[in-house]
Amino acid sequence: MALIDFHTHRPTAEGVITPRCFGIHPWDAYCMETLCHDESRLSAFDPQFEAADIVGECGLDKCCRTLWELQMRAFEWQLDIAERLDKPVVIHCVRAFNELVELRKRHHRTLWVVHGFTGSIQLCRQLLNCNIEVSFGAAILDPRRSKIRETLAAVDPARFFLETDDSGADIADVYRTAAELQRSSENQLREAISTHYHTLFGI
Repeated sequence: MALIDFHTHRPTAEGVITPRCFGIHPWDAYCMETLCHDESRLSAFDPQFEAADIVGECGLDKCCRTLWELQMRAFEWQLDIAERLDKPVVIHCVRAFNELVELRKRHHRTLWVVHGFTGSIQLCRQLLNCNIEVSFGAAILDPRRSKIRETLAAVDPARFFLETDDSGADIADVYRTAAELQRSSENQLREAISTHYHTLFGI
């Protein structure tokens, strides 16, 4: 059974499935100041969104230099696209979870996944209750990261994904550690995540 690497910036290894993503990251959302004055330039992105499996990564980041207004404009524009195309959204979120939950009340027709999640079990449950899922990455490999390891151990494997992002980690190691933390076998975890993934994309 193939491993699912839900979000990575590296070429996909043999035997690993990675969805195709396209979106404007909040770090790059400053471009919206120019683009929003020319609808034709915005529509030029349509073929790339249509070719992608997932919209993103996009989102909100209170620690970056991009103006908050531009981040919100870029994010909501992409949420509208995701709903129009009926595609999931992979989200970059830093210190903006309250705003994310508020936005979810207005944009609720597609699945959202917060990638690289490192928060507490309480925050994770709050997101799951809003139908916002999470993806865990290489942070779980570090025994010192007790909070995120405890969070992963407590989450239903049918509600999360695993990823490598830009860490350079091997996705097989992420699965192995996740299975240990979940106190399940790697095969059980692979099957749960694979089933969830294929149900999400209808394949």
